[in-house]
Amino acid sequence: MANGLICAVLVNFNGATDTEECVQSLLACSYPNLRILIVDNGSDHGKVHYGKAIPREQCEIIETGRNLGFAGANNVGIRRGLELDADYFLILNNDTVVEPNFIKPLLEVFRHNSSVGIVTGKIRYYDDRDYLWFGGSYYNDKLLECKIDGLGQPDNDKYSHSKEIPFATGCLWLIPRRVIETVGLMSEDYFLYYEDADYCERVKQAGLKIWYEPKSVIYHKESRSTKKGSPSYNYYNLRNYLIFLKKYHTLFERLVPECKRLIRSLKDALRGRSTWTNEIRAWQDFLTKKTGVARYY
Repeated sequence: MANGLICAVLVNFNGATDTEECVQSLLACSYPNLRILIVDNGSDHGKVHYGKAIPREQCEIIETGRNLGFAGANNVGIRRGLELDADYFLILNNDTVVEPNFIKPLLEVFRHNSSVGIVTGKIRYYDDRDYLWFGGSYYNDKLLECKIDGLGQPDNDKYSHSKEIPFATGCLWLIPRRVIETVGLMSEDYFLYYEDADYCERVKQAGLKIWYEPKSVIYHKESRSTKKGSPSYNYYNLRNYLIFLKKYHTLFERLVPECKRLIRSLKDALRGRSTWTNEIRAWQDFLTKKTGVARYY
């Protein structure tokens, strides 16, 4: 649909400065029919407010009142976009900055291939723009999960080909309304991490493709030297990986990956990369089918 309404959904959690910069880059983009929905996800500081950086004419701030997690907050924005009769939904991390023409190549994919359900683009580091944060994805058959291709690598021709991929990070998605109506909203079982992997699996199960279009470029504010090792990251990353495996694989298929992950849990705790309490809680909550937000953090 030429110049159909695109609703961009940005989730803000204590990150007003990043959100404002992201909004400014969206307002400068070349697409003429863009509405920006900012979901303030229970921020206790760094809240967003209308003003010069976030004008009421093109933006709408939606308050959740509490932290609903990544999927829950995005679902709030998607529901509002459905009310506005959006033709497409742009799911975008608030700590990104976009190129002015990044939307057109994404739309072109849908115009030429009706079997695509989600299209994403090339994501470079904000502070080191010659290097990639996302240059596609591949399937790891030993772990039974998809991995980011090109992470931390110099951008080159290898990552510059439009193609079908098994997974697109929720940092950047463009989704037609018809896909939302077919597949539904994002699963809120995960709260944080793996909700994007889960949605990609559901899109593929609906007979649709995930597509990588490198002509669309954005920049992500994550340092290449960042070491993820906070207790909440370790907990959700482990618990949700196990939830994801169980949802999409048989017991026989996931037996080896789960054993490998158990060994890794033991090593992480022994080497101080995580705590015994954290690892035990993640496994315990998985086994007792506890989903959503953990009350530990």
